[in-house]
Amino acid sequence: MKIRKITGMVLAGSLVLSMTACGSGSSSSGTTSTTAAAAAEASGTETEAAADAAEENSDAAEWDQEAEFEKALATMDLSNVIDGVDSKDLTMSTHCSETDSNYLYALAFEQAVETLSGGQMQVELYANGQLFGQSDALQALQQGTLDIANSDTALLANYDPAAGILDIPFLMKNREQALKCVQDEEISDFINSMIEPSGMHLLSVLPLNFRNSLVKNMDIATIDDFKGLIMRTPEAPHTIAAFEAIGATPTVIPSGEAYTAVQTGVADGLEGHAEYMVLQKFGEVAQNYVQTQHVFTFTDYVMSKSVYDSLTDAQKQVIDEASKLAQSVHIAYTAELYPAMYAELESEGVKITEFDTAPFIEATEDYRNNYIEENNLQDLVEKINAYE
Repeated sequence: MKIRKITGMVLAGSLVLSMTACGSGSSSSGTTSTTAAAAAEASGTETEAAADAAEENSDAAEWDQEAEFEKALATMDLSNVIDGVDSKDLTMSTHCSETDSNYLYALAFEQAVETLSGGQMQVELYANGQLFGQSDALQALQQGTLDIANSDTALLANYDPAAGILDIPFLMKNREQALKCVQDEEISDFINSMIEPSGMHLLSVLPLNFRNSLVKNMDIATIDDFKGLIMRTPEAPHTIAAFEAIGATPTVIPSGEAYTAVQTGVADGLEGHAEYMVLQKFGEVAQNYVQTQHVFTFTDYVMSKSVYDSLTDAQKQVIDEASKLAQSVHIAYTAELYPAMYAELESEGVKITEFDTAPFIEATEDYRNNYIEENNLQDLVEKINAYE
């Protein structure tokens, strides 16, 4: 096991975050949390209930990212060492930092591959976009210059529109539904079948959380307020279409340039899930986090199909088992992550603005229905809806 290596990497970027004592601060409710104690202080009439609330919050647990990484990694059962595995070295790229949950998946996968293969297979992991950004990494898989890449699943739709099924605007209603979808082999097999002709093999899909809109204008609160806003988005067809449907102007800007784009006014805001907002420090350049919940974020790890097909049966068994174990580690880690991320945003002065999603859902209805019909996704969407 590479726990020493893992610990050393994580220590350099350790993130300690405060989170609410109950651990149930909801990223889906979109309500702005103001403690009873703070409200009482503002009115000058602190009540006994407010004092109790203040005491409860003072005892709030801390989100220790390093410790949570190691706790999640410890959930892996690595006892099923596979016999007869030939030597193989693989290169893995993620655009994410060492404190990101996507990086944790990579660490777990790296550790599982080495252990399950009896040390015969090694994964060389590169983070922080050292090798490639998201889009470039997927292209590198096709060109044979990279073995394993990490991206948002939304980018897979650029290779076959149907591969973006999980990213349909407003398809997901809650995280529990998303968890069931990523563990459904029929859904994963379908996505894999859509990207295989482009030279990619799906390893895992990971559920994160809802994407919301972080904007500079503190008065943005309704669908009409988004008209004319320039919103930074990734190269994700569904997200782009969603903002176009409400009269905003989506502009594709690489993640590494998003901070500067908002800071300098090239964009009025950007969208993404709470972990992304915290780790990229976007609260420094925009502080109105509007809970549009337009898309649920899923990420993936994808392997070069030619590389996967070249593996022996024993090597494939190692990769397949490591993928499942790493996905379970990621799910374990993110179970309590997002309440902590919301608490951190609020501590930085970010306002969590409630948003009536009904008009947004209505505005994207034609796009959603046309996409499902054009790609013959009715049966799979019905199955996904049943998981709600």
